[in-house]
Amino acid sequence: MRAYESLVGWRYLLRRRRQLLVLGVGLALLGAGIGLVAWGVQIQQDAGGAISVFGNRAGAAQTLMGVGGGLAVLGGCVGLFGLLNAFLTVFAAFSAFMVTIGVAEVILVLAVMNGFQGDLRGKIIDTYAHVVIESATQGGQLSDYRALAETARTIPEVTGATPVLTTEVMFSSRTNLAAVVLMGVDIETVGQANKLPKFMKKGALTDLTDPEGVEARAWRTKVDRPEGAPDTEGEPEPEAPAPAGDLGDMAFPTPAAGRPKPLPTLLLGDELRKSLGMWPGERVNVISPFGELGPQGPVPRSRPFRVAGWFASGMLEFDSKLAYADLSAVQQFMGLDDVASAVQIRTTSLEAARGVRDALQAKLGPAVKVADWQQRNRNLFSALKLEKIAMFLVLTINILLAAFSITSTLVMTIIERRREIAILTAMGSPRASIVGIFMAQGGLTGLVGSALGAGIGVGGAVALSTLRLPLDNDVYYISAIPVELRVADVAAIVVVALLVSLVSTVYPALYAAALRPVEGLKA
Repeated sequence: MRAYESLVGWRYLLRRRRQLLVLGVGLALLGAGIGLVAWGVQIQQDAGGAISVFGNRAGAAQTLMGVGGGLAVLGGCVGLFGLLNAFLTVFAAFSAFMVTIGVAEVILVLAVMNGFQGDLRGKIIDTYAHVVIESATQGGQLSDYRALAETARTIPEVTGATPVLTTEVMFSSRTNLAAVVLMGVDIETVGQANKLPKFMKKGALTDLTDPEGVEARAWRTKVDRPEGAPDTEGEPEPEAPAPAGDLGDMAFPTPAAGRPKPLPTLLLGDELRKSLGMWPGERVNVISPFGELGPQGPVPRSRPFRVAGWFASGMLEFDSKLAYADLSAVQQFMGLDDVASAVQIRTTSLEAARGVRDALQAKLGPAVKVADWQQRNRNLFSALKLEKIAMFLVLTINILLAAFSITSTLVMTIIERRREIAILTAMGSPRASIVGIFMAQGGLTGLVGSALGAGIGVGGAVALSTLRLPLDNDVYYISAIPVELRVADVAAIVVVALLVSLVSTVYPALYAAALRPVEGLKA
C-alpha cells in the first residue's frame, strides 16, 4: 500500500514534457559570472597586488569580481530552479527549490561559523595552552612551580609544561601610552605549552636572555632617537661606518665610558609595537602601579626595557595587549622571589584537556586550582555557542517558508484534482490511503530538496575550505575564510528539513481525505 501511495504521489509531481529554457539561461548567467570573476582576479594578478575577494578597495578588479560574484549566484539559483523544473511541475519545483536553498545556506553559514570559532579557539589555546595550574588564592603566586611542572609532565596525555609570571602594566614610549599584560616566560620550555616561537616575526626568543647582545646592536645602529624625533614606519637608522682599524661585527663591543648596565629585553605584539611606534633596540618605559610605599603614599614602580623584537599571533586582542620578557626579569621588576603566577600545560588534544585537568587536581590537591581551556574561556565560548544556535534558528525560517510553499502547492493540487480524489474514494481507497498519497508528495518534495541542498552545502563548504578565498588583510585579521564542516550539523539540518516538510503536508492531506466523493464528482 505504501508503494502504491508513493507511486501515485510521485506521479503527480512529475511534468510530462521537459522544459530546458530556464536551465540554459541559468547556466549562461553562471558562466558569465565566473568569467567576470576570473577577469577581475587576472587584473589583480597583473597589477601585482594581493588577491582579495572581500575588501574595501575600489577599482576595476574589485568591481568585476563583485558583479561577477552576483551574476554567478543568480545564475546558480536560476539554473537550479531550471534543473528542478525540467523534471517536476512548476509548483513542485519551486517548493523543492526553496527547501534546497534553505538547507544549503544553513550548512554553509554554520560551517563558516564553526571555522571562525575554531580559528578563535586555536589562537587562544596557542597563547594560553590547554590547561593552567594557578594558586587557589586569588592573586597568589606559585613558589614550587618547577615541581608542579614536573608533576604535570608525568601524565601521559601531557606534551609539555612551562611557568609564566603575569602582571598588568603601562608601556610608555616617546609617542604613546598603552595598557599591557607583561608575561614572563622561560625560553627553554615556553615552546612546549604555547606557540610563541612560531609567532616570532622579528628577533628571537634567545634575545630575552641576551640583553648584552641586544644592547650592543642598539649602540651600533644608534636607534635611540632624541626626544621629539618623529616615528617612522621604516627600519631603524643604518649602521654608522666603522672607524679606521675597527673590525666591525667581528670585534667585541667596547662599552663607552659611563654606559649603563644593559637593560632587560622584551618582545611586543605586532599591533602594540605599531601603536607605540617602536622598533628593535629602542627603549620603552614599563610602569607598574604595584610599587613601594613612599612618604606621600604608594609610588609606582618604573623601569626601562629594551625592545628585542615582535610577534604576531593572528589575534588582535593578544597582539595589541601582550608583551613577553624573561621570567627572571619580570620577577626582578615586580620585586618578587623565584615564583610564577601559573604553569601552562599542553595536552595531546583538546578532548584530553578535561581528563588531564581532573587528574592534576586530584594529584595536587586543593592548594592549587587547575582549569582547562573551556573553563578559562567559558563566557566567550558560551556566547559563541548561543550565537550559533540563534543563527541556526533564524536560518531555519527559510526552511519553514519552503514548508508553507509545500502546503500551498498541495492545497492547489487538491483543488485541481478533486475529481481524481473522488474517483479513488469511490473505488474503495480508504481515507488513510488518500492521506498517505499527499504526505508522500510533500515528503518526496522535501527529500529531493534536502538531498540537493545537502549536496550543494557540503560541496560549497569543501570548495571554500580547499580554495581558501583570500580576505583583505587591511580589513580582516585573518588571511582566508575559515571553514569547518561537521557531520552532526549536516545531519541535524537534513532531519529538520525532512520533518518540516512532512509536517507541512498534514493539513492538506487531512483536507483531501475529508472530501466527499459526491462533491468531487460534481466538480
